[in-house]
Amino acid sequence: MKEHAGTSGWIKDSGIAAEAIREELARILASPVFVQSDRLGRFLRYTVERTLAGEAKILKEYLIGSEVYERRPPYNPSSDSIVRSEARRLRRKLKEYYESNGIGDPVFIYYRPGSYVPAFRRGESQNGLALATERALRELTQDAVAKAIEISSAPQVLNVQIVFEGTIRISHLRSESAKPAEIEAWPNEPKRFQFKKVVGMSATKPN
Repeated sequence: MKEHAGTSGWIKDSGIAAEAIREELARILASPVFVQSDRLGRFLRYTVERTLAGEAKILKEYLIGSEVYERRPPYNPSSDSIVRSEARRLRRKLKEYYESNGIGDPVFIYYRPGSYVPAFRRGESQNGLALATERALRELTQDAVAKAIEISSAPQVLNVQIVFEGTIRISHLRSESAKPAEIEAWPNEPKRFQFKKVVGMSATKPN
């Protein structure tokens, strides 16, 4: 496997094709999170392209300040913190992107603290993420469903839907006037999951 070989090459250790990384770069730059952040976009593009070209070792603060932020002599990184400040902003923006538009992207681009060299790893597929989320949510709500069945006053089919974090809605499908009931039954230390589809389940209350 070659470490760097243009658009059709592979990035050593990550096992990700350079073209896949460039596609991810394009998605990030076109997203609402980055579309109005021109300077951060330049920082991201410059460092990614240099890394893909096999020049990661040269990505130092002075070079980025000169090439991306057009600092000219007597530019001194020790007294001009533009690159360090922008690197922190870039990490925050990437985090925001992958928590919103970038959820489920096939490639993950990030920067380790103190480094200006981008790193790459494979992301979870949409199907894999959805399955993992649904499985985790079902496990978290087992006790809540049991309690919901216990508090119901008559034999009937219950429809249980997670409608947002921390709340379970119980609908009585065979009752004409029943209203959804909400109960709090999360663990003492609730876990946060990001998901887009409603996860539902049904259970029959015993006599």
